[in-house]
Amino acid sequence: MTPSALPKILIADDEVYMRRLLEATFRKGGYQCILCQNGAEALREATALSPDLIVIDVMMPGQDGLATVDQLKQSESTRKIPVIVLSAKGHALTRVHAEQAGAALFLTKPFSPTQLLEEVRRILSTT
Repeated sequence: MTPSALPKILIADDEVYMRRLLEATFRKGGYQCILCQNGAEALREATALSPDLIVIDVMMPGQDGLATVDQLKQSESTRKIPVIVLSAKGHALTRVHAEQAGAALFLTKPFSPTQLLEEVRRILSTT
């Protein structure tokens, strides 16, 4: 399999540590990674690069992850991309907003990288 044939996962998180953890997890699982630091960057990259899946943090400066998911799901070019929302706060309203916006999965930090990788595989196998 050539590197360009590997599925692409867009990671949007303002914390360097979390981006590196997610990137290492997904690369080990055989995925390419696109790294973004905020919601606006994630929107631009998702539109330009059409990733196979997006993993996005809720709390980011500027445009937060939930507003970004809303915009992704309203755009013709990105609405079908599955999104996993990560949050440091497992607040019920945040979970409901993510699900209503069309997120495929909502995970609360801390999470198991192994479990996340399994969920990514499951989601990508059904799309």
